[in-house]
Amino acid sequence: MKFLKSSLVFISILIFSFHTAVDHVYICDSNTSKKYHYKKDCRGLNACKAEVVKVTLSDARGSKKTLCGWED
Repeated sequence: MKFLKSSLVFISILIFSFHTAVDHVYICDSNTSKKYHYKKDCRGLNACKAEVVKVTLSDARGSKKTLCGWED
């Protein structure tokens, strides 16, 4: 049990570190898009009919976009 608890803490730290190290994300450049993506080839962008553009994470969050469910 002690090993499992310490492993979960380590994994949580790794995930937090990755999420805070990202400074650019990808969005579908349409009026209806609501998500941002860490990877340009995320399957959440497959339905995008507009252009996929690279933006800063703060711009994506500032426009009320949330992280894609395939990547959280």
